[in-house]
Amino acid sequence: MELVRKCSFIVFLVLPSVAMPQTMAARQQLDAQATLADIDLAEQALSTLHAGYDRYLAREALDQLWSDLRARSEDGLSRGELYFQISRVLAEIRCDHTKAELPEDIEQERQTATLYLPFRFQFFERRMFVTQAAEDIELERGDEIVSIDGRAVGELIDAVSSVFPVDGDTDYIKPHSIANFGEFMGPAFEHFLPFVYALDADATVEVRGEDDALRSLVLSRIGFEAYAGITGEARYSQNFADAVRFETYGDDVGYLAVDTFINYRKPVDPDDLYAPVFKRMHEEGRDKLIIDLRRNGGGSNDAAWGLFRWLIDEPIQPTPEIWTRFDRISPELRAHLSSWDERVLKPKPRWFRQMDNGYFKLVSKLAGAPWRKMKPKRGAFDGEIIMLTSYDNASGVTHLLSALKGIDRATFVGEPTGGAATGATAGYIAFLTLPNSGIKIRIPLQRTIMANLERLDPRGGIRPDVEVLQTRESYFAGEDSALAAAKRLFGLVESK
Repeated sequence: MELVRKCSFIVFLVLPSVAMPQTMAARQQLDAQATLADIDLAEQALSTLHAGYDRYLAREALDQLWSDLRARSEDGLSRGELYFQISRVLAEIRCDHTKAELPEDIEQERQTATLYLPFRFQFFERRMFVTQAAEDIELERGDEIVSIDGRAVGELIDAVSSVFPVDGDTDYIKPHSIANFGEFMGPAFEHFLPFVYALDADATVEVRGEDDALRSLVLSRIGFEAYAGITGEARYSQNFADAVRFETYGDDVGYLAVDTFINYRKPVDPDDLYAPVFKRMHEEGRDKLIIDLRRNGGGSNDAAWGLFRWLIDEPIQPTPEIWTRFDRISPELRAHLSSWDERVLKPKPRWFRQMDNGYFKLVSKLAGAPWRKMKPKRGAFDGEIIMLTSYDNASGVTHLLSALKGIDRATFVGEPTGGAATGATAGYIAFLTLPNSGIKIRIPLQRTIMANLERLDPRGGIRPDVEVLQTRESYFAGEDSALAAAKRLFGLVESK
């Protein structure tokens, strides 16, 4: 069950030295003693508590990464540089739930610091294309940005990708994911770039327009609020209660979109949303269903497994085990930890059963017993299903997809998922606050083990049965190639 890969240690050798971040708090220098104390605490907490710490990379290789970081810190580091360097190490753990959060004062300064480009973008085949620009900016939708401040876009993608965490060997999602809003201050590309290169107030960009001619523009960088306002996006804004849509095609096909499973900010009973859909499918005699989860990055178990129960015809146990790396936490370490459920920071050994592989199996119902058998809903759908998937699928939504894949319940169409097919390292999260820098590190405490592992990629995401990738041409033409492919499979349009 334990999987490792060799580490080349190249990550600390090929990237440029970290630039001096352009906020006063980030420039604050820590002496060697304070820097090393924070590094030691981070390694101790992660190596003893993280449920997937050495799941993909051998522990001795991770030891070497921490050792390399200490060597870089002999004269101390600025708080901003320490944040960036710790993020590099965390990325090597290869867990999407393992991130370093900016100290609160640095995040506050970045609200107004002019560090952001005045346009939004997407990457296609490692090329940057404008999707929307701020007012009075001489850029058109579809313009290609060839370079920024004299650096090729590919170089910038590589620099940021090195600190962007993904699950296992799903690096293929990085160019897409670093261009989109997530859990950082804006896209990871914009969030991390000030830690890689010193940024001037003005950016010089080389642009290729529709006529294929190159031109140079000097654009003033803007603050975070103005940047987010270009498209009106807000961090953590989606709720399951507002994310379910249903429509019908022809006489026998239904289309159900669920854009998030996050059901804790505005909680609702999942059946209040699902039951009317499946009741209508039954009443209208529809025996084909397209389920669109492409915008869904995960969320709450009740929303995800609530949908699963409408799609099965017998009791199924999709997640038979939950593992942890510990059965107790020392008081000294606990003093630096927090969580939304403080019980997990004072675990009782009776909650766990030690296994031979170095893990502890969780036997308590603390986590809501996610390993219990799921019973089908009365009136559950028993027809054909096509699942639309994307790079954005991670965490709990990948658990749902893996469970369906494991029982061969659906045909998958779209992009490979970003989440680990065999189960996420997630569940309860501990937040480790480093006392000298104020950096906060998210440490997932549970590893979900999916059923039917032999049918799932041990290191990657879920590969669709019919791969349909979003291309630059289809994106800017407003075409939905994956949905069109699903419709063709159900005979709604003439096959091509």
